[in-house]
Amino acid sequence: MNEIPPVLLCDEFRNVLRDDIDFNSITHKSTKKKQRRIADAMTQLIINTCDKFEKHKDYPAENVVKLSRQFQKRMVRNFQPFQQALADNDFSIDHYYRPPTNTLGGITKSVIVPESKIKETIHYLAQQSIESVELNDEVLISWRDPQTFGEHPIPSKVRINTSVLTDYCNSMKEVGSELYKKLHLQLRLSIAQENDGWLSQNYRVSDFGRLVGTGLSSLQTMPKTLLNEILNGCVEVDVNASSMSLLPSIYNRVMDKTLTFPCIERYKKHRTTIREVVSLSLGVDLKMVKQAYTAIGFGLRKNTKTYKNVDDTWIVPTLTEIFGNERIAKSFVEHKEVKGLWKEVAEIFSSLSRETKSTLPDYKSSQRVSYLYQTNEAEMLKVMMEFVGRSLVITKHDAIVLKSPLTISQLRQLEDKIYQTLGFDVSLTQRILGND
Repeated sequence: MNEIPPVLLCDEFRNVLRDDIDFNSITHKSTKKKQRRIADAMTQLIINTCDKFEKHKDYPAENVVKLSRQFQKRMVRNFQPFQQALADNDFSIDHYYRPPTNTLGGITKSVIVPESKIKETIHYLAQQSIESVELNDEVLISWRDPQTFGEHPIPSKVRINTSVLTDYCNSMKEVGSELYKKLHLQLRLSIAQENDGWLSQNYRVSDFGRLVGTGLSSLQTMPKTLLNEILNGCVEVDVNASSMSLLPSIYNRVMDKTLTFPCIERYKKHRTTIREVVSLSLGVDLKMVKQAYTAIGFGLRKNTKTYKNVDDTWIVPTLTEIFGNERIAKSFVEHKEVKGLWKEVAEIFSSLSRETKSTLPDYKSSQRVSYLYQTNEAEMLKVMMEFVGRSLVITKHDAIVLKSPLTISQLRQLEDKIYQTLGFDVSLTQRILGND
C-alpha cells in the first residue's frame, strides 16, 4: 500500500474526516490513540482508491477497494469498532468473503469509499497547498545515492514543476473519474511540497525482471495525463509497437529459427494508417483501436461473448470491454487488417509457451511468454539507460523520460545500439511532455 502523506496524519484532518467524533473533546490518551488509529485506517482506504493493486477486482467502480483481514490487523487491531466507525461515516462494507482453494482464488471483502470523503480530502489538501511553501517551476534531477538497475544508475529524486501541477489540479472538476485523478494529484503534490518540490524515486525489480516504481512519490506509476503536467517540458523516448518489435526476435532466438512475420512487419511500418483504417471502418474512436492492437501484442484472447463465471458473476471479455459492444468487438476480430496479425502473434505465443514449459515450470502458459517478453524488455531498457546517461529523469517499461531531447542522429544511433546488442529491430520516437 502507498503510505499516507504526513499532512493527513494530524487531528485537524481527522476531525474533517470523522463525522462521529471530535478529537478536541477526547481527553483520555488511550481513547484518543485508538480513535486516531481508526481515522488513519479510513484515510488509508481513501489513499487506496489511487492504487490499482488495492482496487477490488469484482467492482469496476473507482471507489471500491479491498478490506482484507490483513489490512484491518495492520491498521486497527480491533475490527468491530473500526467497522462501526466506517458505517457511521458512510463507508459501505460488502462482507462477502470466500477463502482461496486449490482450484479457485479467494474473494476479499470490499468497502465503498464515499465520494464526500474523497472531496473532503481533496479540499483539505488544496487548502494546505495554498498555505505551503513557494511553488517552483523547474524540473531538476538529483543523482545523490542513486539506485541501480544492473550497472546503470537511476536518479534518486526528481524536483517536479509544482507550479504547473497546482494550476492543473485547480482546473480539474470533481466529477466521475476526474475526481479520483484530482485526489491522486493532490496527494502527490502534498508530498512534493513537504520536500520543496522533490519526489523520491524508489524502485523494485519484479520477478519478471521489470523495474517497477513504488510509492505515491513514484513518477513511473503516475497516469500518463498527470505525468505530462508534472514533468512538463521533459522528453519521453518511446519504443513504437514494443511487443510487436520484440516478440518475433524472441521467438526466433528461443525456437532457433529465422522466420519472418509479414503481417507484424507491415503493422510495425504502417501502424498509424492501419489503425485509422480500422477505426473508420468500424466507426469507433481511434484510441479504442490502438488499445485493442496493444492488447493483441500481450496475448489478448479472441472471445467477445459475455459469460458467467463459477460465482455466477457476469464477465465481460477484454475486447468487448474496450469497444463497449460485443458486435463491434467481433467485427474487429474479423477485420482483414487484424486477422493475419493476430494469427502470427497467436503462433508466437503458443510456440513459446510450449517450448518453455520445461524451463519455466512454475509459470502458467501465458505467464511464460510474459516472462520472456519482460526480461528482454528490461535488457532493452538497460541499453537505453546506458546510452542517455545522466540525461535520464525516470524509466518506464519500454520508454525513458529525459531532461532534454535526443537529436535525430542520436535516436538512430540508439536504435542501432539496441539492434547490435540484443537483435531487436525497433523504431523510436520522442515527444515533449505537456505539449499534447
